Amino acid sequence: MKIRVYETDFEGNPVECTGEFFSGPTALAIVEAMKMSPFTASLDPLAFMRQILDRIGQQDFKLPGPPEQAAAAFLQRLTALGYAEYELEPDEVDLSHAENSHAGDDEKASQKQKVFQQ
Repeated sequence: MKIRVYETDFEGNPVECTGEFFSGPTALAIVEAMKMSPFTASLDPLAFMRQILDRIGQQDFKLPGPPEQAAAAFLQRLTALGYAEYELEPDEVDLSHAENSHAGDDEKASQKQKVFQQ
């Protein structure tokens, strides 16, 4: 799993095409990687997630249950608000079942579609 967390502007709004990539086998592993700075490394994951949510105006957002579930909800919240975006890694994409388009067989298919089918 890989996620890009965007930097923010002076008003706290996310700035696309900026930020750091974090990856790990689980959401909790990603949160652990995110907190690796001199100022947050000593925080437990729940305290770190709560601190980040508080900073972006999400004080009322409840983190569920154990840290593993809380981490998944935390990352989903960041992506839903536009502060982060999941990135697919090559091993997460299965193209073996992709459907073959028959656009080139259609009389109404554009020339561009026919070129890409060849």
